[in-house]
Amino acid sequence: MIYFDNSATGFPKSKRVISAMAKAAAMCGNPGRSGHMAAMYATEKIYECREILAKYFDTTPERVILTPSATIALNMAIKGFTVKKALTSNMEHNAVFRPLHSMYAQNKIELDNFDASGSDDRIIRSFESGLEGAYTTVFIHASNVNGRILPAKEMVAKAREKGVTTIIDASQSAGHIDISLKDLGADIVCIAGHKGLYGPLGTGVMLINPDFDMFGYTVIEGGTGIRSLDREMPEEYPERFEAGTMNAPAFAGLAEAVRETIEEGYEDDRIFIKLYESLKSMKNITVHGGPEYGYDKYVPVLLFNIMNKNCDEVMTYLASRGICVRSGFHCAPLAHRTLGTDKGGIRISVGRRNTIKEADILINEINRISKGI
Repeated sequence: MIYFDNSATGFPKSKRVISAMAKAAAMCGNPGRSGHMAAMYATEKIYECREILAKYFDTTPERVILTPSATIALNMAIKGFTVKKALTSNMEHNAVFRPLHSMYAQNKIELDNFDASGSDDRIIRSFESGLEGAYTTVFIHASNVNGRILPAKEMVAKAREKGVTTIIDASQSAGHIDISLKDLGADIVCIAGHKGLYGPLGTGVMLINPDFDMFGYTVIEGGTGIRSLDREMPEEYPERFEAGTMNAPAFAGLAEAVRETIEEGYEDDRIFIKLYESLKSMKNITVHGGPEYGYDKYVPVLLFNIMNKNCDEVMTYLASRGICVRSGFHCAPLAHRTLGTDKGGIRISVGRRNTIKEADILINEINRISKGI
């Protein structure tokens, strides 16, 4: 199998990650719920995960909120810290758009958007003009559809000047580019543990900047292992946002995955460049939305279509040849509308495990389809 669907989940998971999960599954009790050996072992695994994530993303361990997915992390951030009026982009994944739309439909907030297509300067100008009257802004760090990295640091600086809270969806950028909360300046960054970091499925993280002191409302309430007699959730982080039993084996695997990311670095840029240049040179193929502004402004994601070919049929053919890509709308209809791909597209997403040889095979198969076989 040749796997180019890493934006959906990084694959394959390493033996180290699987081994860490298996060991934790065999030894973990319920973390934070008792002082016996099994519970303490689980607590240690959870804290190790917080600690390495805090180091990697430049925050403090208590401000690393572990969640079952980036979607849940984003829901917690959006519904816990968004008030009055929110600003978002026209390139968002449904994990951002749907929670905001839900709050808007319930008349809890006003909602506006900015144009996240075009050059960095154009994006920043559109973003800045939309900040007037906003209390919170929520936007992608990098698009899951065409890989475009937004000029987030400059955008956060503009938001800070206006006193606007910033929540960033870094599901597609984490593990592909460096992210420091202190350098970026964002108040909250949400990530998926299983994509660019190659951690287990069912892991997400809400990272809170050490300098952010806004009080957040809870979306999920329940047992935390502390202050059991209180009717309200604890005010302390991370317990305030971590109700219920934590998936200690999965987070033991995520900790190992982050260690590997630190050791191995990021994917081979040559594969992304080779794929793009090859697709651009083929007749009957359109690459949508990038990387027209330079490779450094994109994570390794390409969206394309073949003239007169249904994107699902192309995906099915490639799957029959043992090649994994994704077709359709990628849970991001706003992005497809912005890019003009109203019938969807085929997405190639490069990961750390891919090779030049695999890219050559994919290019050959796409070329065959584009010639009509």
